[in-house]
Amino acid sequence: MIRVALVVLALVARVVVAENAVTCGSALKLEHASTKHLLTSQAVAYASGSGQQSVTAVRKSGEDAYWALHPALGETCVRGEAVAHGTTVRLQHVLTRAWLHSHLHKSPLSGQGEVSCFGSDESSDTGDHWVVELAIGSGNWTRGKKVRFKHVDTGAYLHSHGMKYGRPIAGHQEVMAAPNSGANAMWTSEAGVYFDSESRDDVDEKGEL
Repeated sequence: MIRVALVVLALVARVVVAENAVTCGSALKLEHASTKHLLTSQAVAYASGSGQQSVTAVRKSGEDAYWALHPALGETCVRGEAVAHGTTVRLQHVLTRAWLHSHLHKSPLSGQGEVSCFGSDESSDTGDHWVVELAIGSGNWTRGKKVRFKHVDTGAYLHSHGMKYGRPIAGHQEVMAAPNSGANAMWTSEAGVYFDSESRDDVDEKGEL
């Protein structure tokens, strides 16, 4: 169903978005800059900590790696509006409709902050708030430019590293929240459906849709 929706968007695609901006309402994949693994989630609950839906990173992924960009609770943004440095966003997992979330539970492998997916279309809280920080300079977030995601409630950054899980998600890399903003906190936007300021669609040239 998700793939069908994305293909329909692709059929009415427009080629250019100003400065290749990452925009509100877009659905995109996020790649960990150091390990080249994609941020993903799946209907597998953590066996420890919160017991919520797990968030991991994998080398190759499909529909389970798409995240939709939404404004913070109580805020609005026009579909196609560029996301600027310092903007607070929520990332909704397109396949399961849960939100990228963090809190004070410990992550299973490294003992850092747990990152999970939680909630639904009708349920979200401030644990879903992340501030977009450009790695260099300010301005708008553009595709391919390194960014960090700082969790508002805890002050920790979205991280990944080389530690991997065993069954039932063997080979999946841990995603967690950690206090430093170094190399393991860097992410780039990858293939996806992006909206321009006139609410037309722009499909990334990687053509995964």
